Amino acid sequence: MIRIAPLIACLALPVFIAPPASAAPTAEDIKAAGDEFDRARRAFKAREWIAAAEAAEAADRLAPASAALELAIRARERAEQTARAATLAALALERHGNDAKLASLARPIVERAGSSLHRVTVTCVPACDLVTGTTLAHGAPSEKRTIFLAPGEHDLRASWSGGRSASERVVAERGGQSELSFTAPPETKPEVGPRPTPRSTAPPPPKPTPAQPEPAGSGLPPAVFFIGAGLTLVAGGVTVWSGIDTQNNPGPDRVRAQCAGQGTDCPEYQDGLSRQKRTNILLGVTGGLGVVTAVVGGFLTDWSSPAQRGKRRVEPFVALGEGATLGAQGRF
Repeated sequence: MIRIAPLIACLALPVFIAPPASAAPTAEDIKAAGDEFDRARRAFKAREWIAAAEAAEAADRLAPASAALELAIRARERAEQTARAATLAALALERHGNDAKLASLARPIVERAGSSLHRVTVTCVPACDLVTGTTLAHGAPSEKRTIFLAPGEHDLRASWSGGRSASERVVAERGGQSELSFTAPPETKPEVGPRPTPRSTAPPPPKPTPAQPEPAGSGLPPAVFFIGAGLTLVAGGVTVWSGIDTQNNPGPDRVRAQCAGQGTDCPEYQDGLSRQKRTNILLGVTGGLGVVTAVVGGFLTDWSSPAQRGKRRVEPFVALGEGATLGAQGRF
């Protein structure tokens, strides 16, 4: 049985080995890798295997080191993620073949995986990243990698810069082996066309504002008031004439002379009475027309209709005194 405490002690002082100068980690990367490795050790000690493996892989990704890779392999094994542990072990043998301590851990894992998992040898031209399903294989882009898969169907995809990729479906079998080769498709170069003519920066001319329709009037047209006023004036004239005619024909002096001793059946008296009734009726009609015309002009006429606005202003008026006067006043 492997005891955890001695294991942690062995990993207490990891040595981070820098990759080739073209991708050498910065000082910030090395510091961040140390922080991730410390987090991985604490998670491993707390038996949080998956958290320990992810932190150890993060440390190795920032600044590759055999100690970080070793801790990641042990954590994946304890999490029973055998395919992932075997893939990391194969990476350790490819990358740190001269590290006897790491090789003694990785080689037995790879040998056991050969009989229980499916081994895929992948060749990429140029170096590529590998994705199994939705899981990125740990490690820098490489021209040759060994991937272990659990039995079943898997999509294995190689990816390069510029969004280029190629994929193959692998039917994994227990103890099986297969080889895949990926070649990056050519990069798509942006089309170079004629230089576009610069557009004028002058602002476009303002669009003409469409004329707003005049609102329709909501009352009666002024003509109705003027017709009513005209009818009232005509009726008033006829009433005045009827009153004068009543005073003169037959007249009070003639009625007294002709009807003395005859009573109300006298023809002259009946004639004067008939003329007086006519005059009273005309007075009522004239007054009614005057009232109706005043109401129409004051409350029901739309004096602000488009035909009248800006041209004239007319208001009705009624003057009360010894005689009623109806008319209109305003600007024409």
